Amino acid sequence: MDDMTGPAPEHEPFDGAPSGSTSGEEEPQTASLSADVEDEQADHIRLLRQQGLPKYVMARGVEAGAMGFGSGDAATTMFKTYIGTQTIDPVDGPVRDSDLDRLHELYIAPPSHTALVKHLNRHGVAVLRGAPGSGRYTTALLAARKAMPHGVVKLDSEAGVRRLAKDDGGLQPSRGHVIVGDGRAWANELAQVLIRLRDATYGRSPLVIVVDDQVPVRDLLEHVVEHTVEDDLRFKVLERHLTVQLADQPEDCRKLLEHERLRDDLRGRRAMAEVAGLATQLARRVGDGEDIDQIVQSLGAEMRVKAVKLLGPPPKEVGDGARKPEVSLWSRAFLLACAVLDGTTLSRVSRESHRLAELLHGVRSPSSVPEMPLFEESVQDWLRRSDVEFTDRDGRLVGPRHPECRVRISQPGLGEAIMEVLWHDHSGARGPLLRWLDSLVIRSEEDIRVLAAQTVGLLATFDWAYVHEELLVPWASDKSEHAERRQFAAAWALERAVVDPLLASRVRRLLWRWSQRRDFHACAQTAYGTRIGAMFPAEALNNLERITGSGTKSVWPAVREIYAAGSRPQVLERLADWSASSRHWLRDDAAKCLQRLSRFGGERSITDLLKEPEPRGALLRLTRNVLLSPSRLHRERGWNTMRQWVERADDQPELEGLVADFVAELPESGGKGDGLRERFLFYLRLWGYQRRDDKVAARIGSFVSERWSM
Repeated sequence: MDDMTGPAPEHEPFDGAPSGSTSGEEEPQTASLSADVEDEQADHIRLLRQQGLPKYVMARGVEAGAMGFGSGDAATTMFKTYIGTQTIDPVDGPVRDSDLDRLHELYIAPPSHTALVKHLNRHGVAVLRGAPGSGRYTTALLAARKAMPHGVVKLDSEAGVRRLAKDDGGLQPSRGHVIVGDGRAWANELAQVLIRLRDATYGRSPLVIVVDDQVPVRDLLEHVVEHTVEDDLRFKVLERHLTVQLADQPEDCRKLLEHERLRDDLRGRRAMAEVAGLATQLARRVGDGEDIDQIVQSLGAEMRVKAVKLLGPPPKEVGDGARKPEVSLWSRAFLLACAVLDGTTLSRVSRESHRLAELLHGVRSPSSVPEMPLFEESVQDWLRRSDVEFTDRDGRLVGPRHPECRVRISQPGLGEAIMEVLWHDHSGARGPLLRWLDSLVIRSEEDIRVLAAQTVGLLATFDWAYVHEELLVPWASDKSEHAERRQFAAAWALERAVVDPLLASRVRRLLWRWSQRRDFHACAQTAYGTRIGAMFPAEALNNLERITGSGTKSVWPAVREIYAAGSRPQVLERLADWSASSRHWLRDDAAKCLQRLSRFGGERSITDLLKEPEPRGALLRLTRNVLLSPSRLHRERGWNTMRQWVERADDQPELEGLVADFVAELPESGGKGDGLRERFLFYLRLWGYQRRDDKVAARIGSFVSERWSM
């Protein structure tokens, strides 16, 4: 289909020397400078974002909380309870036996497990109904395996249902099957689906349909298995995980499990994935040699108690009708500013705390407003009630008058606990807090904007509907002069929210909807350029293709981040497909990405993939299509890329043979490859002449000439 948006691509022949004199959009020196600045800025922003994300996510890399199957893509994942991050709606495919063995090793079977296995053996199909985060998906996987030990297949929530509706049922013989129906329209018509599947599943290919507790079951009573969680199941899960992960430290494991405060902390964990994440966190800290008491004291329950005290309880009678004074509005504002702007300068925290206090003051009734003690309280008074410390840039403790004094919350996790207590116990402060955060993302430096946006993402884990309606949607669709900053803020907030095991599916479905609405394209592609795209690359690239096909804006920044995060083969395969598209905008982004990705060095170097057959094949297709593009600018990008590779081979001798082999294979036999050989030899001679002492280009030219003459 021809591209119907934007100008048609030019078709004049390419007759200019790449990197010698460019034509069209950009001068070579200006382009190089802007690309360097762009790369440096992207690296800076990525570092700022990573500092604000949960440490276990960064420590485990792209696939934190997920186990791949099928193609190996991080997007094709199953819910892995024992790491702590939930992924839903993966591309369907078989679940590896090794993954199921690991799940079984850490699994504590609830009563519904046995009931589900019996139902599958008797009827072949069952509906497992339970709350998200209760471990129902793991139960479904292991029950399906128990009923049919030859393997388990995870079905896609949409494509899988379409296949199931066919006459053959879309089921693999002798395999157990699991499909998730949360939020799906077909979940309300399960009775009709089950009637069609009874014969196909009985005794041959059992199927478990997982739904949340909002799906009506009036017509499904004979097939519904209710998934319930016992009160002490969370502790049993924690015990099993710690026993496995600390198998070589049984005494430390025993001390942890016997600690009286650990059970208190578990009460605040909403999902089994959070319990598993807690176990991983505890095991890692024990392995690092930390004291058991200090580890437990830093957990959520302890932090919540401290946060309540810091925010201050309501005034109480202390005798003779007198009332114990409450914490002043200014002290509370300073505490909240410290929690949000953790690690920033004292002067900045003080300034922003005054602005927040003014906003909080505006919603209180005049009769309850305390005196505004601008001269009765000092910063020192506030500090004593905020549990903070002062450091320099390198983390060394300093005094408050140090020229680079930075305020840091003294205990990890305390800042999040303060925000949680504020949100749930002081609802009147929600609106002013969100207005203050909005003001931070439109007028502040990058580090402040990132901190404010990630705070919004944290608040979304407390109350998704409220934050989604009040900030995320307005930010993502903003059209004002601050639109770009608000769109970035919405993306960074979603990056923080997707870490929550109960929000992962909501965030992914939200971005899927936004990728289909032009007003939200900018925010959606920015979000896919964060950890979200790194965790779910196939899904991100699918939706980025939809966005770039509309011709609104290049998705190069998002592709860059997905590539840099480790999904290099998937990115190159998709770019190769884009380069062969009939849509000009897809071909344009493919050419731009090829040139820009070639600037990466080290482990992310694109030339490093010349050693691997699969990505090398995709790179061949991509490069060939760009060099033979009807667009002069695309061809120019391709030749500039080839020059970068030749120059890199001059600095890295081991690349010379790889680049020469690649160049020799680029021209195809037949008419499509005509002209590439002559142009390659011309440019190799030109590049060698321009660098004067460069003998690599000459050797590559001799090698490919010999290969082509054979």
